[in-house]
Parts: sequence; structure tokens; C-alpha cells
Amino acid sequence: MPGASATPRAVFPAGLAPAPHAWLARPLPAGAVDYPASTYRYGSTQNGNLRPHHGVDFENPAGTLVLAAGRGAVVFAGNDRADQLGPAPNFYGNVVVVQLQQAYLYQPVYVLYGHLASITVQRGSWVETGAQIGTVGGTGVALGGAHLHFEVRVGYNDYDSTRNPELWLQPYPRRGTLAGRISDSSGQPVALAGVTVRSKVLDYPKRDQFVNTYLTTYTSGNLNADEMMGENFALNDLPPGTYVVTASNGKTTRSQTVIIKPAELAWVEFENVQQPATWTPTPAPSATP
Repeated sequence: MPGASATPRAVFPAGLAPAPHAWLARPLPAGAVDYPASTYRYGSTQNGNLRPHHGVDFENPAGTLVLAAGRGAVVFAGNDRADQLGPAPNFYGNVVVVQLQQAYLYQPVYVLYGHLASITVQRGSWVETGAQIGTVGGTGVALGGAHLHFEVRVGYNDYDSTRNPELWLQPYPRRGTLAGRISDSSGQPVALAGVTVRSKVLDYPKRDQFVNTYLTTYTSGNLNADEMMGENFALNDLPPGTYVVTASNGKTTRSQTVIIKPAELAWVEFENVQQPATWTPTPAPSATP
């Protein structure tokens, strides 16, 4: 495979950009940890040790307020022991699901808040962005301790209809978002390829810190790309600047340069990446969601 390329991959060309849907506010108040945990991103498995993740986690102490990330109607509020919302009963424990007022590509959008300690809304009620809906807890299968499990579901309110929340959360002020796709010679996504995102030159080096982040592409199975992008990895809240994105299939690596701009979505794509025949991730079925 070729080495690093100096050709920038910029934001989508005009007219080809996907419909913007960074509609969601942070689901936690100021002062709380309001960024997703980097160790268990959407579609990841922690090297096969955990169940494929259908959302993102916000790690906060039990009792931290949980706020509505968008305005809409509460379609579920309670324990999912009898009403199964995940792969097993009592998966999320105390959980709230809000159907957003906005639709995406004529499909309903649902936001799920799981593992709550308490719930302060009722099914059928209307919530505005920023309204309290509950508190952080560790109910259900939250084996990792207290945290907010956060999902975006499109089309149907079920476990097989999730999307990557990092493409739906509004980035921090003066930050941007990166999404991309790593595919094989037939155009199929490569599962659990390694992705390193490293800042090369930041626009505001005195303000922003150097970035060197590792993540993986989505694992195979019932994880879903955005309909307009077909991505298999995404990363939010990047400071503006020039970055080097490196993709690895465990044997070889390829790199490209990408420009991150505030409040914009940048795209990078790696094609003809071979996935080893022995690459068969088998996540543990009993781990956290």
C-alpha cells in the first residue's frame, strides 16, 4: 500500500454534502462530563471484549442530571424489564426514549437515555431541549459503573436501527467533525480497522491541544451507517486544523491529510483495503451495551 499522501481531503463538495443533522445538544449540564468516552465508541468492541456498542457513553457520577438533547415526545419512560428495547430484558434498566420533533429523510428519530438512576418524565409528555429527564445511574447491564448510555435511532425505535451519535451531537464551539469510510476492493466496509487521527498543524495552537486519537471502524453486524454517507467511523469535537488520518488493517497502513473546519463535516475515504481472512471479531455476548 502507498505511504502518506499530501493530498487534502476537504469538506464535502457543494451540492454533495449530506443533509446536516447535528441537531442534538449535550445531554448533561455544564460542569459534567459531556463528551463521549473514547474507550467505547459507537460500533466498537474493545478488541472483542465487549458487545458491539450501539451508542456512546458519558461517564459521570450517579445522580448527575440527564437533560433532553432535543425537543420531542416521550415514547418510553420506565424499566425495560417487560418492554424489551435491547437484545435482552432489563438491558438498559431505567430508560427514557424521546421521539424528536424533527424527522430525518422522512423517518422518525428517537433518542435513548439508558441506565438511569431515576426518571423525571412520563410516557406521552413533551420535553424541550435542556429539560431534565432523569439522573445518571448504573441500572440494567451497566457493568462498567454509573454512566449515561446514549443512542440515536432512525426509522424504528429498536436496537437494530441505531446510528452514530457523534454525527448527531452539535460539536463544541469552534470545533468540527470527521467522518470516513474504509472499504475493500468490492466496496464493502472493513470491520474493526484501526484509525488514528493526529493533528499536524492546528489553526489555534495556543488555544487548542495536540490531538492523537485512536478508534476503530464499526464492527460487522447490525451497526448502521448514515444513509447519506455510508461512513464506518466518525469523530466529533476536533479543533480546526490540518490532520493526518491513518488506516490500518493490522498488516499495512495508509495515510491521508484532511482539513477540519469549525462547524463543518470533513470526509476521508480509504478504498481497496484488504481485510485479513482471519479477522473474525467475536465480541463477548454478556458485556455492556
